[in-house]
Amino acid sequence: MSKLIATIVGLILLLVLVLFSTTYTVPFTGVAIQSRFGETNDDSVKREPGLKFRLPVFADKITMYDTRLRLIESPIETVKTADDQQVLVKAFLLWRVDREGDGPLRFMRSFETEEIARDDISDDFRSAILRMGQYEIADLLGNESALSDAEELIRQQLEDKLAAQGVIPVQVGVSQFLLPPNSARAVLERMKATRERLATAERSKGDAEARSIEEDAKNQVNKILAFASARAAEIQAQGNEAAAEYLEQMGEEEEFAIFLTWLDTLEATLGQYTTLFLDTRMAPWHLMDQALSTDDGQIPLPMTDGVQLTEIMTPATPVTDEESGE
Repeated sequence: MSKLIATIVGLILLLVLVLFSTTYTVPFTGVAIQSRFGETNDDSVKREPGLKFRLPVFADKITMYDTRLRLIESPIETVKTADDQQVLVKAFLLWRVDREGDGPLRFMRSFETEEIARDDISDDFRSAILRMGQYEIADLLGNESALSDAEELIRQQLEDKLAAQGVIPVQVGVSQFLLPPNSARAVLERMKATRERLATAERSKGDAEARSIEEDAKNQVNKILAFASARAAEIQAQGNEAAAEYLEQMGEEEEFAIFLTWLDTLEATLGQYTTLFLDTRMAPWHLMDQALSTDDGQIPLPMTDGVQLTEIMTPATPVTDEESGE
């Protein structure tokens, strides 16, 4: 009985060993390369996750690669910029194994192990960081910094070199950007000069715009004044025309026109609370003297030298030769 149990256990262990040596699992976060007798082809890359079968270990070799993002951080590198300044740069790289096409095969043929791949990629990354030296410090600082362009330049250089090795550089970023004291002083002075130059340019632009606005305003004022003058002349001409007609009508009844003028003067003078001490013998104040005698239907006339006038005196008109009989 004990021999039977031992046999069964042995068979189970043998089955487990056979299954272990003839199966493998592809994780969903990676790919597997199944090489048979050391040879690979396009069908050797296994991307679908799950349980896979293989020949025993001496026939098929399975190599697993994790295709998730990996991080490489560079040490602080000294970079000489285009304006002969020294800056200290620390950057990071996010990369992964190319799982499309023959990317995994290229990665396996380029690097013996993933540790070797990491070291080689780190060296290439440190060399690519030096490409930032084609920028000036002023270009890498400020609101309009070209730092993102420099990061993309580094990533593009890595992509051009590592694509053939089955490596995809996903993102490059500068985590630290330091200036030595001498460089910092020179950068600050240059930034100050740049800001002053920009401020001067903006002030000049503002002055030019102000002068332009003033000129436009003056032109508008001149146009308005010219229009107002023309309109005033037009209204004055209309008024003169109406006044001429009114004066012509007044010339037909001079006495009545003078009487109306007296009344207007009284109304304008006594329209408010007014105290006057005047001689009622003077026109038009004689109209307030009720003692003056008037004929029926006649206008009361002022007095002169104590005698009431019998007619309104009008300016003498020149006498022509025909009227004088000469």
